Amino acid sequence: MKVPDQAGIEDALYYVEGIVRDRNVVPSDFVRHRNRFRNDAAMLGAIYEGGEVLELGAFPCHFTATLKALNYPVIAIDLAPERSKDMVARFGLDLRKCDIEREPLPFADGAFRYVLLNEVFEHLRIDPLFVLSEINRVLAGDGTLMLTTPNLYSIQQIVRFLRGRGFGDPLRDFEKLRDIGHMGHVREYSHREIRRFLEYADLKVASVTYRHFHFPASVRGILARIAFTLLPARFRTFQIVLARKSGPGPGLAPLP
Repeated sequence: MKVPDQAGIEDALYYVEGIVRDRNVVPSDFVRHRNRFRNDAAMLGAIYEGGEVLELGAFPCHFTATLKALNYPVIAIDLAPERSKDMVARFGLDLRKCDIEREPLPFADGAFRYVLLNEVFEHLRIDPLFVLSEINRVLAGDGTLMLTTPNLYSIQQIVRFLRGRGFGDPLRDFEKLRDIGHMGHVREYSHREIRRFLEYADLKVASVTYRHFHFPASVRGILARIAFTLLPARFRTFQIVLARKSGPGPGLAPLP
């Protein structure tokens, strides 16, 4: 397939957003994540050389639909695919059921050159080591993992700590377990911590970039733009890590 350029990515985002809005396919926060989808699609395009793409933790399948619109051969995994049945039907998505913290991925060893774990790692509450072990197993020898997750040491998190607040809303994050079937943010990680997890699973970090995607149209948003311009990149909100398979991995079994 021809790797999409920036114009192609914009067209795909416009197409998916239009259907989500017009059909009310799911209660949508698509707009809030649009800039992140744009960034992730561009980063995948920069490394893509053919082969199927596996996306883990796909709900609500907005990015899955964007990849499908870009003609990527994407297979998605979710804890409860029925939550996204309207998206699956409208976009013809290949969405499969698997509890990635309790069950082996339903694929052969080395089946994928690309695995996406985007905005999922911070939601894992049972066994992230098993998840990474399984990612290593299904990655081909030249395979790449894209992992995106919030940055524990972003400037806004540091400000929250200095003001005596933790990150997020723990009560709401646990409520999500009842409301939508999975946790909110169980924990957010520094890049050093993410790197240690990946090294444990024989996944070698090839690159890390830091991004911030959401600037509200307010004085606060203007101040945030200034702060993120002046501060080192490592204080931005999200970390995007590309990691390559460097060994056979720990070969973990799921916890009993």
